[in-house]
Amino acid sequence: MITENFISCCAYLGLVLVASLVPLVWGAIKKRRGVKPVNYFPPKGASPMDVLLHYYGKNANARNIFNPLMLYWASRGFITVEEDCKRGLKLTKIKDIEPPEYGKGFDRETYELEVKLFCHIFKGNKVFYTLGASEKFADFYDNIMIDFDKKVKAATTTKTRTLSIVFMILPMLVLIVESVIIGTTLGSDSGVMVAMIFPIVGLIFMRFARLGIPKGMSVRFLLYPFFACWSGIPTALIISMIPTNAAIIVLLGIIVAFLDIYLITPKYDIRTDEQLKAYSEICGFKQFLLAARADELELMVEENPNYYFDILPYCYVLKITEKLKPKFDKIVMDGPSWYLGELRDTLMF
Repeated sequence: MITENFISCCAYLGLVLVASLVPLVWGAIKKRRGVKPVNYFPPKGASPMDVLLHYYGKNANARNIFNPLMLYWASRGFITVEEDCKRGLKLTKIKDIEPPEYGKGFDRETYELEVKLFCHIFKGNKVFYTLGASEKFADFYDNIMIDFDKKVKAATTTKTRTLSIVFMILPMLVLIVESVIIGTTLGSDSGVMVAMIFPIVGLIFMRFARLGIPKGMSVRFLLYPFFACWSGIPTALIISMIPTNAAIIVLLGIIVAFLDIYLITPKYDIRTDEQLKAYSEICGFKQFLLAARADELELMVEENPNYYFDILPYCYVLKITEKLKPKFDKIVMDGPSWYLGELRDTLMF
């Protein structure tokens, strides 16, 4: 009996794992098949926050968006940037922030977040030092990022959210069924089934308990070891007391649940056709920069002396500055008018 159940449980776990990979592969194929036109610039009207959102989708993380935004504001003439040895970079407000030229890359909601951040930085003062920011500013910045995260979640397709929920719940149900089968087979329902509550609750809490805790608080980092011990010790004890086949089933069930909850479902990214268009536009821009020869980029700089500094904020977002460095190092460029100092050495890479 235990052998038959062992084979059945392993088969179910394999099916659950394979099925959970289908949405991941489906989303990746849709993104790969999109037509990616060659673009010399990011989508018209897009800010670094827009590019971050449309390129990374539900996995967009705006925690490090401040530097790209700072360069973006400077290139649009809202601020100047100056080196200060003791207080980092000195940002001086020139004029109020304005919306860019409307285009398919423009997003009203991200623009409003950008305006909130800009106005808070220069509230009552036209000068801001990057190393002199107060704790209140850090808290405000975190709140802006929380609002951006909400937008990221809202921008996720219904299919992505639904499939993520399904394949987080399904392995948990399999674990419950396993505990019932093993407990019934061994004639020790109360021991196995009660003990299986611990890994199930531990997996759920490690995934979701930290959501209500502000980023940066040390308690966030204590959750993982706490719940790992809280659920791991009872699980280890019950595994040591049951037959090998049953122990293997329990371990495989926990592994599949862990993979689905922490590694597979968080990477689901199924885009709508409209979202894929924006993504493809950005991919075309990125591919041009990576594939372009130094002489091709030099022609772009000759046509627009500020070309490099206009695209630099987006290069940071797309994480390609290091790959572009050798190409632009060969091109003679004057520093932008909005920077007072040796920008090439300080901010370029």
